[in-house]
Amino acid sequence: MRDRQPKVRVLAVLAATASLAVMAGAGSSAHADTGSPDQAQAAQVSVTEAAAEIPCAKYLQKKHTYRMDPAGPSWHTYRTDKLGRPAHADIRVGAVDRDPKSGMCETIVGEWGGPGHLGARMIPAGVRGAGHRANVVPVTHSADRILKSVGSKTQQCNAEYKIVTLGVTAHYKKNDNGVVPSGFSLLLEVKNRAIEFGRNSFLAFDNKDYTKADERKLLDSFADQVKAMSC
Repeated sequence: MRDRQPKVRVLAVLAATASLAVMAGAGSSAHADTGSPDQAQAAQVSVTEAAAEIPCAKYLQKKHTYRMDPAGPSWHTYRTDKLGRPAHADIRVGAVDRDPKSGMCETIVGEWGGPGHLGARMIPAGVRGAGHRANVVPVTHSADRILKSVGSKTQQCNAEYKIVTLGVTAHYKKNDNGVVPSGFSLLLEVKNRAIEFGRNSFLAFDNKDYTKADERKLLDSFADQVKAMSC
């Protein structure tokens, strides 16, 4: 869900190298798996520069927050966990738009998952989810299709409402230092109405290959929830 913690102000500037250096001043907020508000860091970059500035590495900066276009019609926030793995991503969709559908980082990240995996964006390209490592994780083909379906439903809601927020959290098994998430949970907000799918809810899903029937049940359930939001 969206953070409710008190916000800390830090100023972020771009480093001359492929990583991002942070100084005091830009806004940042705490979130589960990102550490305390005092530890959270925010890096402010443009959407066009993001892929080049965030390296496609297995582990990024630890407990780090990347922010893009915070004052624009669409803002993006990407957070890493204590190991530097993508942990949470959310985006406010101000207009239906697309980021390039695939990129080099997605190919690289997919290979880390081994056979049967591909690199996918937690926030899909269909709603401007970035193609850099902070948003890209190894997933099964079923998980990829589910995430893309979520993107399509978010676009559907955006066609009726001006403010739509989508959040995706990646979960990793305890004491597992690998980069393949064990599952995902979703938060979709439309105006002042919200439906959350937590880890214990029926629409949280594992990062595994489902049967066609089970995958369809998940997607149908999500579609029913979106319909109930009058999208």
